[in-house]
Amino acid sequence: MDAPRHKDKDVLLAGAVAVMGAQALAIFVVTGGFSPLLVPVLLAPLLWLHRAGRRAAHSEHQALHDALTGLPNRALFRDRVGRALTAAQREGGRPVVMLLDLDRFKEINDSLGHHHGDELLRQIGPRIAGVLRSNDTVARLGGDEFAVLLPSAPDADTAAEVGDEILRALAEPFHVEGVDLEVEASLGIAAYPEHGDCVDTLIQRADVAMYVAKGKELFLSEREDRPDPLALVGDLRRAMDDGELAVVYQPKVDLLTGEVRGVEALVRWEHPSRGLVLPASFVGHAEHTGLIRPLTIHVLEAALAQVGDWHRAGLDLKVAVNLSVRNLLDRGLPADVAGLLRKWDVPASALELELTESTIMADPARARSILGELHDLGVSLSIDDFGTGWSSLSNLRQLPVDEIKIDRSFVTGMAGDGNDATIVQSTIDLGRNLGLRVVAEGVEDDEVRGLLAGLGCDLGQGYFFSRPMGGDELAAWATGRTLAPA
Repeated sequence: MDAPRHKDKDVLLAGAVAVMGAQALAIFVVTGGFSPLLVPVLLAPLLWLHRAGRRAAHSEHQALHDALTGLPNRALFRDRVGRALTAAQREGGRPVVMLLDLDRFKEINDSLGHHHGDELLRQIGPRIAGVLRSNDTVARLGGDEFAVLLPSAPDADTAAEVGDEILRALAEPFHVEGVDLEVEASLGIAAYPEHGDCVDTLIQRADVAMYVAKGKELFLSEREDRPDPLALVGDLRRAMDDGELAVVYQPKVDLLTGEVRGVEALVRWEHPSRGLVLPASFVGHAEHTGLIRPLTIHVLEAALAQVGDWHRAGLDLKVAVNLSVRNLLDRGLPADVAGLLRKWDVPASALELELTESTIMADPARARSILGELHDLGVSLSIDDFGTGWSSLSNLRQLPVDEIKIDRSFVTGMAGDGNDATIVQSTIDLGRNLGLRVVAEGVEDDEVRGLLAGLGCDLGQGYFFSRPMGGDELAAWATGRTLAPA
C-alpha cells in the first residue's frame, strides 16, 4: 500500500543499483580475460550497492509504516491525505478522512494481557480493508486509533455508508489466541471541502467527531440538541481572550470544626448567546483540539492569582485545580506550574492538582514521571473520584499522592444504602492507613456530614456547605466559620 511517490523512490534506487551493477559487470567482462585478480575487487562494490539499496528501501518502509501492524503510519497517512487534497483541488473530487478508535480496548489488555491486545490490533487493519476499495488507505495512528482515507467519495451519504460498513465489519467477533473478542468502535468523519481544505483541519475535525461519536458521527451533522463541537471550541478560544471564563471556588470543609481548609477551582463559561456552559460540555472537546493546555494554564493563572490575594489578606487556603488526561501527558506541565507559582509569588504548598485514576491509566509510566516532578516542586496531588477508575490499589501505592476524594456517587446515598456506606468506610480506612487525607464529595445534608465525621473522614465538599462562589464572596464566607461538633 505504499504511495506512488515512495514507490518511485524505490524503483529509482533499484534502477540505479541495476545500472551500476551492469556497468561493473561490463568492466568485469572486459577486464576478466586480462586479470582474474580484479574479480573480487569488482564484486565487492556490486554487492555493497545491492545491500545498500535493500537497506535504504527497508529503512524507508520502516519510517512510513507501523511496526506492529505493517499499516501506513501517521506520517504516510498525512502524506496521502495531502496528495488526495491536491488532486481534488486540481481535478475535482471529495476526499474523506475517517478516524476511529476501539472502545474499552484497555479492558482487553488488562484482562488478557498485551499479547492478546497486540494480536487484536494486527487483525483490525485487514478487517477494515476488507470493506474498502483498492485505492483507499487504512492506517494506524497509534495505540488503538486507526484512520481511513477515501481519496474521493460521491457525497456525504456514501461516506457515511462506508463508515457503517466499517463498524459492522468490526462488530464481528475477532478470534485471538483461542478467545473470541467482541469489539466496538467510535468513528468520526470529515470531508473536503465542507469540513476543511487542509490536512490538519480534516484530521482534527474527524478527531472531534470521533470524540463525540457513539458509533458513527459525521462532522457538523445537524443535531438540534447539541451545539456543533468545533464551533464551541472556536468560541472557547475567543472566550479565553475576551474574559468570558470565570473561575469559582467550592470549599473543602473540616467535617468536625466547619473550618474551610481549602477550595476547588471550577471554571464556568458565560457564553454570550448560549448562556452558562458547564465544563462537561467543552473540556472534552478542548482535549481533542489542542486547547486543553491553554485552558488549564488559564485556570491555574486565575486560581493562583486568587490564592495570592487571599494570603495577603490573611486567609491561608490551598486551591485545587483539575488536570485532564492530555495535561498529564504533557512533559512541559511541571515547568508551566513552576513558572506560574513564581509569577504569582505563591508557595507550592498552596497548590493541589486533582486527577482521576483513568487519567493516570492513559500512560501510567509517563504519568508517574510527571507526577513525581510535580511532587518534587512541593505541589500536593489528589486522586479525584476515587474508586471509580482502574486498579485503584495497585496504582495508589506507586503514586506520590497526598489525598483521595471519595466519589459523590457513593457519598450521596450512604445514609440509606448499606453498600455505599461500606464502600465509603473502607475507603476512609484505606486512606487513613496509608497516611492520606480523605475528602468526601457530594455532601448534601447534615446527616451524611455526621456519618462521615464519625467514620473519620477529614474533609467534605458539597452543597450542604456551599455552592461554588467567586473569590471575594468565598473569603467573606470562610472567615471565622465553624460548625457544631458532629
